[in-house]
Amino acid sequence: MCKRMFCLASTALLAVSGAVEAQGPTGPVVAAPTQNWNYINHSSTFTEGALRGQAAVVSAAGEMVYLDSLASVNYAEASRRWIDNSVAATRAIYERRAIREEYLEKYGPKPFAGEARKRALDAYLPKRLSAEDFDPKLNKISWPHVLRQSQYEPIVSNIDQVFAARNVDNSGDGSVTQLQIGKLCHSLRGLLRENISRYSAAQYVDALEFIRSVDLESKSTVLAINNPDQDGELNKDALNKDAINPSEPDAKRNVALPVNVTSKPAKSAD
Repeated sequence: MCKRMFCLASTALLAVSGAVEAQGPTGPVVAAPTQNWNYINHSSTFTEGALRGQAAVVSAAGEMVYLDSLASVNYAEASRRWIDNSVAATRAIYERRAIREEYLEKYGPKPFAGEARKRALDAYLPKRLSAEDFDPKLNKISWPHVLRQSQYEPIVSNIDQVFAARNVDNSGDGSVTQLQIGKLCHSLRGLLRENISRYSAAQYVDALEFIRSVDLESKSTVLAINNPDQDGELNKDALNKDAINPSEPDAKRNVALPVNVTSKPAKSAD
């Protein structure tokens, strides 16, 4: 009787495993429902019915173990797929970054360097005042018509006075006169901004650039030149750097002096 029950249980397990084997070694597994009873194969005697019942119990126990193993396989497969999904998500993040960097390198804005940057800086940086706008000998500025109007006259006059007071010792970037002119130019730009509606775009830009040029000019150092000659005119050769020959003795060199400084006569040997 025990052998018969074992054979019945083995047959049931083989039937279930045969239904699952077609799924393959990987992937989720699903067991087909067990249909081991029908009206045709009913028991003809009491003993046969008892034996069939015992076999059904053994088959159910074996099927439960088998289905538990299938559940474990499915849990392991779910864990494996979760890991694959996390790896794929991480890989997708870095692949998107690589695609974005490749796109920006090909179609994005190029770094602002080289000749383009040099031309832009040359166009943006203020220019020195021209010879028509500024006389370095007299430290006199020729202001444009927009900045000659009455509302700018107090600030413009102060700038002219500070420029006229510049000399070799009190000029250049960081000097007292440069700091004063910088503050006055800042005030003049603010006043020009308040009256922007009175001018055209070109007039406003030209006036603003002229103020920037005045501010830049204040950072330059006043050149030392020779004393006025007998006719009262300045020696233009002293402005040329080649006028002084380093190979000549000190006694023969043209000694450079500030504009507002006069040379004193040398004391006699007596």
